[in-house]
Amino acid sequence: MMKTTLIIAIAAMAAYGRAMECEDGLCRLPAAKEATYTVLSPVPEAAVEPIKAAPRLKSLDGKTIALVGGSFMANVTHPELKRLILAEHPTAKIYLLSEIGSAGPYPRPGVVRREKDEFQRKLKEFGVDAVISGNGGCGLCTPKETGSCIAAEALGIPSVMIAAPGFVKQAVNTAAAAGLAELRVAEYPGSFASYTREELVENTRKVLWPQVKAALVEEGTGKREQGRGKRE
Repeated sequence: MMKTTLIIAIAAMAAYGRAMECEDGLCRLPAAKEATYTVLSPVPEAAVEPIKAAPRLKSLDGKTIALVGGSFMANVTHPELKRLILAEHPTAKIYLLSEIGSAGPYPRPGVVRREKDEFQRKLKEFGVDAVISGNGGCGLCTPKETGSCIAAEALGIPSVMIAAPGFVKQAVNTAAAAGLAELRVAEYPGSFASYTREELVENTRKVLWPQVKAALVEEGTGKREQGRGKRE
């Protein structure tokens, strides 16, 4: 019985990524803390070219902005962001996903992804000055939408990623793994799918928009999320 309990405990430790507290044959997780996981990447860090974060803009006046991504209620948040941008900066020009596309997941070194290349080509062709991408609300869509920010920053174009609280770190680590050690993130105050359309619009106006502005305008302002120095 004791041997069986030990095997179960070892399996649980592997699953939860933290040590178990065991006494008298009974094992339990320690007090709730953020789990830490160690992952061995098959791609050596030396193979990843560093991407320096682009300088922020002095203003959004007269700027061309790509507002891209189609995940997690972007059909509600993005039109409202476009409205807010044009209300404060009527000379700005906005391109949406249907007009300019997106990069998709950023490719690893040595991998060619036509979607990313085409997106970068359009950023140049349309003279884009800034990129806003989102919404990161799941484990699959977050890397996909973060890819557009990485692709923009690689061209020297400032960007900001929109993500729900549980996926901000995933976006940051995704960018860091691609060489972008600093990703600007606008954090939505909860799970996108849990809000009504009216609440999404209200939170876009009061919570997201101020963060988006701060992330794109003037170097040194806005919320910065630092990627880890090494991939774990």
